Amino acid sequence: MSDVMVTVNGYVGTKPLLYRSEATGAEWTSFRVGSTRRVVNRAMGEWSDGPTLWFTVKAWNTAARNVVESLAKGDPVSVHGRLGVEEWEGTDHKTHTSLVVSAVSVGPDVTRGVARFTRVITTTAVPDGAPGDGLAAAPGPSEGGEDPWSMPADGLGANGTGDQDDAGDPSGVGRGALVTA
Repeated sequence: MSDVMVTVNGYVGTKPLLYRSEATGAEWTSFRVGSTRRVVNRAMGEWSDGPTLWFTVKAWNTAARNVVESLAKGDPVSVHGRLGVEEWEGTDHKTHTSLVVSAVSVGPDVTRGVARFTRVITTTAVPDGAPGDGLAAAPGPSEGGEDPWSMPADGLGANGTGDQDDAGDPSGVGRGALVTA
């Protein structure tokens, strides 16, 4: 069996909410995306909206958390993932069908606006039941406007070693920290 992979460009139709399984601790989000095709009437020379297709998008774990922190209802979005179908019973006691995209990649559609990316750094593994989530936001641009992720073309930092850290910085960021994105 092969997966049907799709890319949907549209607008977030419902606020993404973060859910957590009490049994497994797994996190997920589910939100709706509407995609309206623009069609041209060649005889009239005018563009108009076609029908809107609605998709339920599901993402898990880190992707779920990042979606909830990054997207809001009304935001333009691009979603790539596996297309599926779910059946459910409505309040009218009829069986309904929904198109579902199990997200592989989700992000703001930068053809419709500007977005800023913030890396998430996994600092250490957190044992089950321990306080904290083991995640920290990476530093953003400094007050001087410098990008902490930029590096000269020769690959060497300001100190000539490739290490961008400030010698007096006790945080250890950049010193063998595991970066996941």
